[in-house]
Amino acid sequence: MNAKSMDDVRKDFRTQIFTTMFQAHLPDPDKPPLFMDLLARQQGDQLTIDAKLMELFRNNFYLETMIGKYADNLKSLRGFKFDWSRNDANFDHVYANQAFTHKLNEFGIVHQAEEFNDTSGEPDWGADGRFMTEVLPFFARYLFFDTGVQTSR
Repeated sequence: MNAKSMDDVRKDFRTQIFTTMFQAHLPDPDKPPLFMDLLARQQGDQLTIDAKLMELFRNNFYLETMIGKYADNLKSLRGFKFDWSRNDANFDHVYANQAFTHKLNEFGIVHQAEEFNDTSGEPDWGADGRFMTEVLPFFARYLFFDTGVQTSR
């Protein structure tokens, strides 16, 4: 990366994404101006991956690597649901969500996972969109607030 400041990073959306990921998960206060380590370094004509940094990043960023550590907490949830589009432009997201649900199953963590088929332009926010038909009903079933007020349901 040749960025000399955050202003340089802001010029490219993808660079912003990866910079913030590395700043969050591979911070290095001794490396201004971006204060982060990078997973790879250019050495001559070769791009060399730093295996130790890659392992650290993977263990702190990829959700499926953290399931074992947090399995008891995940099992204590009233509800756990996630979904993904089978048509995600980044197919790694599809594979990652599939792997995540399989890993949750391996640990016996009850959850709901759904791969849905959407097409470009399908509304998520309208009256018939996924937010109204999937997200809000899920919250209505599993989210409870202790307000101290008695209500009859």
